[in-house]
Amino acid sequence: MEKVKLVIFDMDGLIFDTEKLSYASWAEAAKNFNFDFELKLFHKMLGTNHESIRNLLISELGDKIDVDEYIKEKRRINLAMLENGAEKKPGLDDLLKYLEEKNIKKAVATSSNREVALNLLEKASILHYFNYVLCGDEVKKSKPDPEVFLNVAKKLDVNPRNCIVLEDSEAGTIAASRGRMKAIIIPDLKEPDKEIEELAYKRLNNLKEVINVIENLE
Repeated sequence: MEKVKLVIFDMDGLIFDTEKLSYASWAEAAKNFNFDFELKLFHKMLGTNHESIRNLLISELGDKIDVDEYIKEKRRINLAMLENGAEKKPGLDDLLKYLEEKNIKKAVATSSNREVALNLLEKASILHYFNYVLCGDEVKKSKPDPEVFLNVAKKLDVNPRNCIVLEDSEAGTIAASRGRMKAIIIPDLKEPDKEIEELAYKRLNNLKEVINVIENLE
């Protein structure tokens, strides 16, 4: 691989420990609609944007509930949980400082909407580290389509082959691979299937380990 010029971060489950809160929000909201929210359904949502999640819910639950009202209730519960921000994932600060020292560009490419993403990044006092933030409500296609990653690379004028993508989801790992970028998967709530691990450039345990990977590529 050529020199690393850009590291693209997913957000939920990668920068922040928010996936468990998201699941709890869906499950709590489901109680108000008199059904049990299953973990396997949540796994299908991971890494995808609002439109994809809505289409999934319509397919799975559309004959039982008002999906749009359900999404609104989940959002209300989730925003309340995130009112004071979210816990950062281990190794994040070390990695951001390292990339800053190395003058490697940094971006966020998340399936979350812009309002939520910027709010969390600001409350964690890390927004200033990133050269660009692109969110799920700003792209036409959801992961596993590579659009979000390719748009970031284009915006920052970096060849995809000089990009590393940090992801916790299978959809994001597939998207990075399709974009011809090096995908590093750091699993959160769901362990990746074997084929996803093979698709990824590396599987790591935490963000601090990314530093050694970059050092070996330089």
